[in-house]
Amino acid sequence: MRNIKVVCMVLVAVVSLHLCAQTGFQKVKSIKGIKVTVKVLSPDMIVVIPDNQPNQRYTALELPAELRKDGLHLTIDGDIGAIPPNVRMIGTPFHMTCIHVDAAEKKKYGLSKKTYCLKK
Repeated sequence: MRNIKVVCMVLVAVVSLHLCAQTGFQKVKSIKGIKVTVKVLSPDMIVVIPDNQPNQRYTALELPAELRKDGLHLTIDGDIGAIPPNVRMIGTPFHMTCIHVDAAEKKKYGLSKKTYCLKK
């Protein structure tokens, strides 16, 4: 009886890992020139909120450390991804390709560059 429980637990773990591995980024559409505001929820959870859609949030995993400042206004280009089924996320998956900072924000936050282009 004890062996059956162990085998079942191992099987559940293997199936869970397999399902997690399958939930890669699936591009839904690309966007360009969207004005957003950075929102720091915690040091590990950072989202960007479109200025014209305050109820929408995009994950900001690739956001450079220099730009992880609460309230920073940016203009971004990138790809919106699909939320995997049965997964709860803090924001819609988003892969940034290019980030633009206007001169006033650059000066206000002491940033080094105005444009950040990220690899896919």
